[in-house]
Amino acid sequence: MSGADVLAENRVARVARALAERGALGVAPYVTAGDGGLARTRAVLEALESGGAACCELGVPFTDPIADGPVLQRAAERALAAGATLEGIAEMVRGFRADGGELPVLLFSYLNPLLAGGIDRRLGALREAGVDGILCPDLPAEEAAEAARLARSAGLALPLFAAPTSTDARVRAAAELSTGFLYVVGRVGVTGARTEVGAAQREALARVRGLAGDTPLGVGFGIAERTQVAALRGAAELAISGTAFVRAIHGDGAPDDAAAVSRAAALLEDLRAGAAGEATDPTR
Repeated sequence: MSGADVLAENRVARVARALAERGALGVAPYVTAGDGGLARTRAVLEALESGGAACCELGVPFTDPIADGPVLQRAAERALAAGATLEGIAEMVRGFRADGGELPVLLFSYLNPLLAGGIDRRLGALREAGVDGILCPDLPAEEAAEAARLARSAGLALPLFAAPTSTDARVRAAAELSTGFLYVVGRVGVTGARTEVGAAQREALARVRGLAGDTPLGVGFGIAERTQVAALRGAAELAISGTAFVRAIHGDGAPDDAAAVSRAAALLEDLRAGAAGEATDPTR
């Protein structure tokens, strides 16, 4: 089967396409893989699938995470200290798939871990383990053609990034090379700081939409609350939330997997209410 044929059945591409066809908005949590141990990450994955997440980004812990704010940096440090590796994360995903897990999973990884040992071999092994896509924040569109070719050949989605400062030409190039969706950074800076989704942001998203053609859009960086997600309705297909989920899972640091899973599930439920159009929470 060709790479194009495999990609047609890719979970991430299917979900993003279905959301676009329905004019709907899905919630895509980010989880630092191995924060609290890979058994906790696996339990969180299962809860996110049960709770109706559109897909999940698993952050591969890295020693120099240039796009990550302090919360995700500390989570990566904890995961590395606990022994998380790219190979271990892939095996955890393999077990999730073997037990029937169907939630689309993308690995959020810097390039270095993927290049070690040969990127083509890495991508093939990740796809074989059940990973659906790769997000590389340090892979610019200008240098992504070969990686996009290899990802497509492996049947992996490879969304590229567009920022508020991206030129029209760069947005078009990123959208043309992206598979699954185009990741639109909600604001300038690293993860964690709040993104206000007001008139200016919606205008910027409309610009990207016009340049991206029929490529679905995912919006991330600073999306943490129901009202922010609700404001993205009609402007994107995926609301990507990372720091809020990492905070919820880690909690006060107590080694209680059940509590971590419960907090992640509750946050997902709240954000999905925003995706459904419920902009306020009367209990708050």
